[in-house]
Amino acid sequence: MVEVSVIVPVYNSGKYLRKCLLSLAGQTFSKMEVILIDDGSTDLSRYICETFCKEFSSFHYYWKENGGLSDARNMGIQRSQGKYLAFVDSDDYVDKKFIEKLWKKATEEESQLVCCGYYLDRDNKKKKMCYPKSGRIGFVDFWSQVLSGEEIGNFMWNKLFERQLFDEVQFPIGRKYEDKFTLYQLADQCKGISIVAEPLYYYVSREASIVNSFGKDSACDLIYAGERLCAYIRRKYPELRVQCERHMMKEHIITVNALSKAGIFRKDALWDASRDYILENWKWRRGLQKKFLVSAWMIRIIPCLYGRIQYWRIRK
Repeated sequence: MVEVSVIVPVYNSGKYLRKCLLSLAGQTFSKMEVILIDDGSTDLSRYICETFCKEFSSFHYYWKENGGLSDARNMGIQRSQGKYLAFVDSDDYVDKKFIEKLWKKATEEESQLVCCGYYLDRDNKKKKMCYPKSGRIGFVDFWSQVLSGEEIGNFMWNKLFERQLFDEVQFPIGRKYEDKFTLYQLADQCKGISIVAEPLYYYVSREASIVNSFGKDSACDLIYAGERLCAYIRRKYPELRVQCERHMMKEHIITVNALSKAGIFRKDALWDASRDYILENWKWRRGLQKKFLVSAWMIRIIPCLYGRIQYWRIRK
C-alpha cells in the first residue's frame, strides 16, 4: 500500500538528477512511490530516469510534451496513489529520513500539511533554515512565517500534503512562481499544520539559472502572486496586515534586483513601477531584513547606478 507519492518534475536536469534520485531511493520509509514526470527533456534525463525505474520498483516514469512545471506537477498528481504528496525538484536532494519524519508527524498529529526545515545550498555553502520547534503551529504564526520567506517559506518542496487538498486545486498552467499561487489555497483547507524542526531538504540555488530565467513575465507573475496571497491574508487574518505590506515591499525589491541582473534597467515600465511602489510605500521598510533594507535605500537614492551594479556583479 502506497502512503506517500513523491512527485519529481524533470526537465533537462541530467547534470543533477542522479543525486536527487539517489536521495529518494535511499529513503528509510518504504510505503512510498516516486513519480518522475519528464517534461520533454532533450538531454540524458530520460536515460537516467529509466535506469532508476529498472532498479527500483517504486519508481515510475512518464514522458510528456513540454508544458512547464505546473503541467508536470498536475500530471504527477493524477498518476499518484498515495494518501500524501511531496514535491521534490529534480536538481535538489533530500535527507534519508525526509519522508519518514514528515509522514510520522502528519499521522501522529492528524495534520493535513507538514513543513520541515531545509538547507539553502548555494555554491556548496549550506545555510540552515529551520523553525525553532516541532509540533502544531497556529495559522497566524504559519502565515507570519510564510510572509517572512524564511524558515517555512512560500514553496512546495519542504512540505508534505494530504492528497485530498488537491481535489479542487491545481497548479496554474503558464504561470511562474506557481508555488505562491497554490500554497495558500491548500493551507486554507487544512484543519491542522505541523512542523518538523529539522533541516531535511537541500535546496540548491544556482544564481545563473535564476538570472537566465527571470524576465518581464516572471516579474509580473511574482507581483501578481504576492498580491493575491496578501489579499487572502488581509481578509482572513487582518492582524497580519503589517507583515503583508512588508512582504510586498520585499517582492518589489526582489523584482528590481532580478530585472537589473537580467539587464532590464531603469526606464523600463516594470522596473520603474516596482521602484515607484518602493518609494510610495517607504514606511513599510522598517522591519525588513538588512539585505533588503540596504537594497531599498540604494534603489531610492541611486536607482540607475544600483541597476548597473546588480547587472555587472553577476557577470564577474
